[in-house]
Amino acid sequence: MQRDSASFRDPSGHVFMSEEMVFRTIRRPYADHWAYLRACGLLDAVVQSGMLFPFEELPLRDWPGPCHDAEVLAVLRTNRLPFISYPYEWCFSQLRAAALLTLDMHLLALKHGCVLKDASAYNVQFLKGKPVFIDILSFERWVEGRPWEAYGQFCTHFLAPLALMSLCDVRCGMLHRQWIDGIPLDLASRLLPLRSRLSPSLAMHIHLHASMREKHGDARLSAAKAKSVRLDAQRLRDVAQSLRDVVQSLHAPRQATEWGNYYTDTNYTPVARAAKEQAVRDMAARHGGHLALDLGANTGAFSVLLAPSFDTVLATDVDHTAMERLWNKPPPENVLPLLLDLSSPSPAIGWACLERPSFFQRCRADWVSALALCHHLRITAGIPLPNILTMMASLLTENGVCLLEFVPKEDSQVQRLLSRREDIFDDYSKSTLRECLPSAGLRVLESITLPESVRTLYLLGRAWSIFANSSAIGLYNNECKEYFCLHPSSQSTIN
Repeated sequence: MQRDSASFRDPSGHVFMSEEMVFRTIRRPYADHWAYLRACGLLDAVVQSGMLFPFEELPLRDWPGPCHDAEVLAVLRTNRLPFISYPYEWCFSQLRAAALLTLDMHLLALKHGCVLKDASAYNVQFLKGKPVFIDILSFERWVEGRPWEAYGQFCTHFLAPLALMSLCDVRCGMLHRQWIDGIPLDLASRLLPLRSRLSPSLAMHIHLHASMREKHGDARLSAAKAKSVRLDAQRLRDVAQSLRDVVQSLHAPRQATEWGNYYTDTNYTPVARAAKEQAVRDMAARHGGHLALDLGANTGAFSVLLAPSFDTVLATDVDHTAMERLWNKPPPENVLPLLLDLSSPSPAIGWACLERPSFFQRCRADWVSALALCHHLRITAGIPLPNILTMMASLLTENGVCLLEFVPKEDSQVQRLLSRREDIFDDYSKSTLRECLPSAGLRVLESITLPESVRTLYLLGRAWSIFANSSAIGLYNNECKEYFCLHPSSQSTIN
């Protein structure tokens, strides 16, 4: 049981996590709001609607966490989500779906005399192909006349990035990595094209909003201005509906990308493609588990093949167009498209780099697919094979496996990459790949040469297993049949 490193900003409650469960404490500063939420019917409404991740309230005597906090009034328990993702890992349509969910939650809260005090994009996750809200403490009782304090947060977390992605460039969504508290409205206003000012909603919620923030930039002036604004419930609903309408009107741009049409521009024969698909199905069925990670998934053709064998499949790719197409197909419920640039993966960001862990910190997979990927990482990104293999090994659980497709230089797709640069990649070969496996802690479990192709599939497993007993903790080399004992000050072989 440990406290979530991102749970420190809100005094209303804190989040603790065990291996399988998430616990949220409710503390005395939130007591009046919690009592009203339980009485007004909002909690039942949001859970029954499927918009809020379901929870149960525990008797305090059953709370397994720290008992020294006398401020704790109640404890809520939920299952852990299969994977936590962040806004800069979502395609345009995923971010828009999260924005619409947030507004729908706010509108539903208003019907019960409540309001969303927190409109952060990080309060939304994806489960079974749909966005779900995860922060129940974001609701509070509304006081007549008070403005919607989360309005500015919604504009910076959702509206500004969506407008920039739609009207400028879809890659603007990555600005979330730089500004964890939302994209500054003055920056968004300057970056958006002039035609955005012709939209009454964008003119009001971004351009005029940004001007007002600059005008009342002094914190004391801003606070005084906010307190002077008196809004009734209908006006709050009008503001939320206006935001909903403009979000709904925005669409992903039609940007042609190099790999958006990969599967219509490939050198697989029907026989080779069928053999590859069958191999993926068969191996996945034998090594199924909880989480599968498909690196370089493109539009997810092979991610879908993994879906029957795993509880959750992360289909990741650097290409926004490919992820947008996969999300809008839509894929099976347990396939989650995510944007991931392996040459610069999502880093740890936020306070002390602990609020939002890196992708590698969040992901431990029972299966990793790296199909037709290594040549891009080696030749385009310049990453050596040992580094690539070590990275893949780091993503695996102890008994996890990696399916790697090696595409040699004689393949036309590699020749396509080499046509743009000098061939300085003497280390890119099957023999080098095999030589690098032991140092990465990997070994070959199976290999298949695809018919009518020069490509080879390698199923890789860990060469090392962790062992522990009463006197030692160490590693076991599965190939050499040797134990290596790890001590604080030394490493020695156990005979």
